[in-house]
Amino acid sequence: MPNTLTRYTGGSTGLSSYSSNSGYYDLSEYSGNFTQALAVTNLHEQGRALLASTALENVGALSAMEGYLSEIAPSGAHRYRAIADAYTAAVCRTIMDW
Repeated sequence: MPNTLTRYTGGSTGLSSYSSNSGYYDLSEYSGNFTQALAVTNLHEQGRALLASTALENVGALSAMEGYLSEIAPSGAHRYRAIADAYTAAVCRTIMDW
């Protein structure tokens, strides 16, 4: 059974297929597109990881501040929690939409 490789070509559909009975493909003419697609994917994931890391640090800092302020001014505890929760929900949506 021939092997089929689907590749990105940038054409009208962006995809095309070709087959080889040997199982080996000459990708030299397509390696630029493939490398470029990998670089974009990697950059996207690095951005998501940086965003998530920053969000974790910020949520941790807000949670610590929420706990501290709840101890020294307990009457505002529900407000501190609401602020921390609102930030957390917003940043979670941002990460999911990234």
